[in-house]
Amino acid sequence: MGDIRVVELFAGVGGFRLGLEAASDRYKVIWANQWEPYKDDQWAFDCYVSHFGKSPNHVCKDIAVAKKDIPDHDLLVGGFPCQDYSIMKKNSAGIEGKKGVLWWQIRDTLIAKKPPFCLLENVDRLLKSPAKQRGRDFGVILACFAELGYSVEWRVVNAALYGAAQRRRRTFIFAYKNDDTKYGKDMNGISAEDIIKSQGFMAKAFPIADTEDFKKTTIGTDIVEVSDKFSFAFENAGYMTGGEITTAKIKEQEEKPITLGEILQEE
Repeated sequence: MGDIRVVELFAGVGGFRLGLEAASDRYKVIWANQWEPYKDDQWAFDCYVSHFGKSPNHVCKDIAVAKKDIPDHDLLVGGFPCQDYSIMKKNSAGIEGKKGVLWWQIRDTLIAKKPPFCLLENVDRLLKSPAKQRGRDFGVILACFAELGYSVEWRVVNAALYGAAQRRRRTFIFAYKNDDTKYGKDMNGISAEDIIKSQGFMAKAFPIADTEDFKKTTIGTDIVEVSDKFSFAFENAGYMTGGEITTAKIKEQEEKPITLGEILQEE
């Protein structure tokens, strides 16, 4: 089996890279970008370079300028900026905010490079943003993926329930090409309910103990219409294919917790 070429957008200090490289030596990050606008000091990028070394493929530029240099790749990853979705920020503007608009840079990359797989991360509130039109922002993201021939699985993951020593709730979005990947062909014909409960990428990574009632809706690929009119109560797990959305509130199969006392070091 060959290498999996990874491009890391909004790389931060390299969290995605650390996880992927710990999971398998097949993951090879071939290009990464981290840039904090309006900042003279680029602390996150400096930390990334400290971890992974200086390289012409470790880039600190505005992604709008830098993305023309993105090489072909198999997996696109990124924790795209969350400030405009975060509940910690008053009057969050969602996908229209200064940083929320960076979703469109991801979409442009999907159009230009057509990566078979995509794994993204954002705050859990993304599913409910904005307050005046619940679910619109995530609906726009799903509509973009549907338009480009991707199916999407998502889960809100609380790291503490899977053994990490912190309560950190994040929405993870796994998208894959329907016709150009073996995974997409394998998922074809499996019910949305089974993908959410047991057969999908997310369910296998984060097993489920129980699910409540499934809810369904459809979404078109007219992004303007979705932005103007779409609203839906997304739950913490779901699946979208061909514009058909299925979502359910799930209860996680928890792992043994790690307590603070287990990780503290004396002196």
